[in-house]
Amino acid sequence: MLFADAFDHVVNSTEWELLETQGLGFQLPFGLSKFVILELLAAGLILAIFIPLARAARSGEPPRGVLWNMFEVLLTFIRDRVAKPTLGEHGADHYVPFLWTVFLFILFCNLLGLVPFLGSPTASLAVTAALAICAFAAIHVSAMVEKGPWNYLKAHYPHIDAPMGLGPPIALFIVFIELLGHFIKAFVLAVRLFANLFAGHLVLAFILTFIVLARNTPIYLFAPITLGSVFMVTALSLLELFIAFLQAYIFTFLTALFMGMALHAHH
Repeated sequence: MLFADAFDHVVNSTEWELLETQGLGFQLPFGLSKFVILELLAAGLILAIFIPLARAARSGEPPRGVLWNMFEVLLTFIRDRVAKPTLGEHGADHYVPFLWTVFLFILFCNLLGLVPFLGSPTASLAVTAALAICAFAAIHVSAMVEKGPWNYLKAHYPHIDAPMGLGPPIALFIVFIELLGHFIKAFVLAVRLFANLFAGHLVLAFILTFIVLARNTPIYLFAPITLGSVFMVTALSLLELFIAFLQAYIFTFLTALFMGMALHAHH
């Protein structure tokens, strides 16, 4: 049962189980799933935190309190250490709001997975694939807007001087490789985030299962197994907290990097 409870963090469902052993849970209305609710919760928390902060910042009021300063540090870090190095000093601010939104949404979804009875939407491939599609659209639409659709597409076709009329076939092969590379990048964004979050929760579930397997053993075996499992789960939960921030950063950094490559390629 413990395994099922822990594994429930990474499985989407239209039923929300609170305590499976006690039969506590409820059916979600209107065909909604648990991850949809958690994604809406993550979005709502972001709005509830950052709309007041944005209003205060617009008024010129200096940051006050630990939370305000912490969130401002996070946003400043994304702007100065992610957006500007990859997108350039002058054009970065135009794309920073999108990168901020991606970072915060993934971060909050990751952190919800550390809360008992909730779950991690980013441990679902469907969710990370949707995020990768959004990133894919932002990368290439921004480049088309910046350069013009025809100029952006034309830049994928290189001019190659080759004997025996081999230039066009080689150029078409390069175009195919470039287009395939764009889709591979989006695939990497989706799978990297999904695999790291899913694997982390799966490891926690296996460790918790050790307690269940040892429940009928003598006390001199049950006690060290239980204490060791609890210690490992606590340590790995702290690691999961670090991974929640790290994976949000990596997804955002790669999105900014691919966007910069699309915006500044073939100059």
